[in-house]
Amino acid sequence: MQLRSRKRDFASSTAVNSTSSVSSTNPPKKRVVNAKFSSLGAKSVGQKVKVVAPTSSKFPVLSALKERVNHASSDSKILLQYSNLVPARLIRRYKRFLADVVLLDGVANDKEEVANTEETEAEEVVTVYCPNTGPMIGLLDGLPNARVQLSKSDDPKRKYAYTLEMIQIHNGERNVWVGVHSTSANRMVEQALASRWFTELGDYDSVRREVKFAKNSRVDFVLTSKNEDGSVAHEKYVEVKSVTLALEGSGDTSSRCAVFPDTVSTRAQKHVTELTELLSTKIEAKTEGNKEKERHKVSGAIIFLVQRDDCNEFAPSIQHDKKFAELCAVAAKSGIQLLGYSCALEPDEVNTSGAVRLLGPLPLQTSD
Repeated sequence: MQLRSRKRDFASSTAVNSTSSVSSTNPPKKRVVNAKFSSLGAKSVGQKVKVVAPTSSKFPVLSALKERVNHASSDSKILLQYSNLVPARLIRRYKRFLADVVLLDGVANDKEEVANTEETEAEEVVTVYCPNTGPMIGLLDGLPNARVQLSKSDDPKRKYAYTLEMIQIHNGERNVWVGVHSTSANRMVEQALASRWFTELGDYDSVRREVKFAKNSRVDFVLTSKNEDGSVAHEKYVEVKSVTLALEGSGDTSSRCAVFPDTVSTRAQKHVTELTELLSTKIEAKTEGNKEKERHKVSGAIIFLVQRDDCNEFAPSIQHDKKFAELCAVAAKSGIQLLGYSCALEPDEVNTSGAVRLLGPLPLQTSD
């Protein structure tokens, strides 16, 4: 499989004027905003069942899932809601987990945060937390004025009150919001699993998260189905990957292929290797006295959650991590499902809120 990268001008949708430019004669003032009590940030909504978290017990009690509700359209499939989004302009991203932004709509000029009138004459640069370990290829071309959305924490112990949630890019045809909060992908998948929106995973009775399955390793989710007598019949181990990069697709010039990762990821390689080794272990019948007892069925899946709505297909990126792509090919041959799903990020700046909506599955791009 060979993907062709396409150069695009990821121009910012926010115009730069002479008074707000970083190169202004009045350099922007930089500060760190400590977290203060405020309205809630991002949270999962509409969850129908509690997903069991790890406990001290070796086998946590499994929670039963409610029957799936049939939805007529994807509009009702809300994966995540934001109740307190703050618009800003991204100036730079550095040290992997930090970014400098200029808050918009007067947020930075709050009386509690500005000491004197001299500070209001120049823009203030606020340092925020950037929850993404990758290079964010294709997302930072609009700097130093890329439009972004932040969430604000109410935890007074946090050093950085604001967290970078999404960034707006131009894909050559239109503006697109892209989610950059990597761990949000797990929360969104958890909501979808609890609602049974991923029909490709088959039937299951319960969900556990953060389950240890190998030395020093945990899988994101385990889906369990039971026999009539209550014993475990089938366990499906599910790993989640957050996808932000899109390259030229295999169709016409307007098609886009979401790819993961956007750089070499030894951690992702490790996850795929251990999951494949787990499922490739032969299921042998155990003999207990004169009674044979068969082990339950085990399977696996890797969910690639594409946090943008402009892609037609997805694939492991052979350009950015050839070994990971090869390991995924081996995993697929061993029976592990490689599933891509796209979602739409929809901020509402008028009401300082927003939501992430599940769109549907994406086909896997394969080599000719």
